[in-house]
Amino acid sequence: MSVKKRWGLGAIAAAALLAAPALAQDDYIPDDNITPEESIYDSGRGARAERGFFNDLNVAVSGGVNTYTGDIGDDTTTGGYLGVQANSRPLRLVGLELGYEGSRNSFEDIDGGLWRHNVGALAKVGPELLANGSLRPFVGAGFGVSLLNPSDAGELFFSNDVVTEVPLAAGVDYKFGGVTAGARATYRLVGGEDLGLDQNGNIVNFGIQLGGAF
Repeated sequence: MSVKKRWGLGAIAAAALLAAPALAQDDYIPDDNITPEESIYDSGRGARAERGFFNDLNVAVSGGVNTYTGDIGDDTTTGGYLGVQANSRPLRLVGLELGYEGSRNSFEDIDGGLWRHNVGALAKVGPELLANGSLRPFVGAGFGVSLLNPSDAGELFFSNDVVTEVPLAAGVDYKFGGVTAGARATYRLVGGEDLGLDQNGNIVNFGIQLGGAF
């Protein structure tokens, strides 16, 4: 499979996520009981109650470094990842994130690399800090499924594999106006590896996000 086709799989998943906000658009009905001061704070309790599950909906792109532990880590180098995420905050302390993440780690001693295409969900818990709740540190856990796909000479030694992932994340998100930014570290517990020579290895990645709020 060519490089274009591998990233093409990711582009299809990303496009699906980018289309998701269109399904979330709804008409906002003003609350006559909200004072002028409260109406200024659009992300306040009144607006939060009206917007329900899709409160603070935003779509972000992400990128960073990606590495494996265990046997898989012994045979691959540190690589990079790119992704796209759709986030909402249905409750004051709870956020939900759906996303796609694609990564590539080169093999140590042979040509090619290990491609990974992941789709998953992450529940985030954390307070809203500062005057408008714009600073949001969080911890999170979730579930996902990944396709591990060796390329080039790696295809002679390793097999394609579909694995489950349990991401454990910690980070901080910041919202200023319609722009969102964040940084996080994620440790992903990987289950069901059957690549052939290598049978175990989890994933560690560090990255940043940048997106827009709706």
